[in-house]
Amino acid sequence: MSTEVIDISSFEQDSSFYGNIPLILTIKNFDLAAIRKRYLNSKNNASGRAGSVERREAGDGGVACLMIADGTIQNCEVLVRLKEPRGVDAKDGMLAFSSEATVYILKEGMVETIEDDWFSYIHTVNFSPWDEDKILVSSSGFDCIFEFDMKSKTRSFEWFSWEHGFSEGLDSKTGQPFQLTRSKEDADRYEREGVAHVLIENPVGVSLPTANRAAFINSVFYDENDASKILATFFHEGKVYSIDRSTGRATERIGKLSKPHGGRNYKDKFLVTSTGSGEVVIGQNSAVKRFNLANLAGKPEGLGDMEWVQNTVGIDDLLVAIDSNRTAFVVIDPVRKLYDMVAYDDSWAVQDAVVGTLNEEKKELLRNL
Repeated sequence: MSTEVIDISSFEQDSSFYGNIPLILTIKNFDLAAIRKRYLNSKNNASGRAGSVERREAGDGGVACLMIADGTIQNCEVLVRLKEPRGVDAKDGMLAFSSEATVYILKEGMVETIEDDWFSYIHTVNFSPWDEDKILVSSSGFDCIFEFDMKSKTRSFEWFSWEHGFSEGLDSKTGQPFQLTRSKEDADRYEREGVAHVLIENPVGVSLPTANRAAFINSVFYDENDASKILATFFHEGKVYSIDRSTGRATERIGKLSKPHGGRNYKDKFLVTSTGSGEVVIGQNSAVKRFNLANLAGKPEGLGDMEWVQNTVGIDDLLVAIDSNRTAFVVIDPVRKLYDMVAYDDSWAVQDAVVGTLNEEKKELLRNL
């Protein structure tokens, strides 16, 4: 196995190598300081898993658009405010984003929604590269993945980690393991065997705090190089898996990650953000390059060794990392060894981004939501 760690701070800083980069963003919350405090406190979880230990009130976030140009943020506008939006994608004039348990889809002249009882803490949405009617959704709150037909708003594919070898949650208050299931038959067997378990047959009104989930699938994308596979990041496992659509089997592609987000395609390789180690990782287990942002200037005092690179967008040969510690977009040219740091509002907890612009009609649809 070949691993190369590359320190971005050793690159030359330059604001002229990337031109204009238009982005559409989801901002999970406008109170970044409160989220930092929760993350630091979660280091004391008995389970050793980061994240909330009980259901909390969703914060106020929003969807924004802006342009990165010449080392500055330009034409920035928060278009709509809603509860904790996370996932965002754009394709062929359509925009999709999520807010808690709802997927919003903007088309010409209209906004449509997709909802499902098993939607909880939706983290990503991804339009199919092959079928204009399909979209992938990661329902992180219940460790599951769905593909929906946007016309009929029905499921065309589903995958529950609990039924494919990833069913063990950890009690964040005691550190003790338990099994998660939606099968009454499995729950009865666990009861007979004296195995601690949680049965969720009807998810309505139920929530699993972050630290108690099994896989915590916080991103899911189509594998553009193999239509039979889906790429997913497992936060608690610290891995990117590819999931075979026909067999349901999950195969590890990239491991040794810390609180990963955004496992996705990058040319003929895989791209993932190792959030907790402050790295952008490209490749797969046999050969990976880890671009490390931890030595960049600008991290506030008091955060110690905590790194927080939330997500990364690939644009041709460039990478744009969302550094939530430094509240900056870090634009990276890994070939020419150049980078730039472009600061954004230091109250924003930016969750995800996609390259693209919105016409005035779609902006107005968002403003009127």
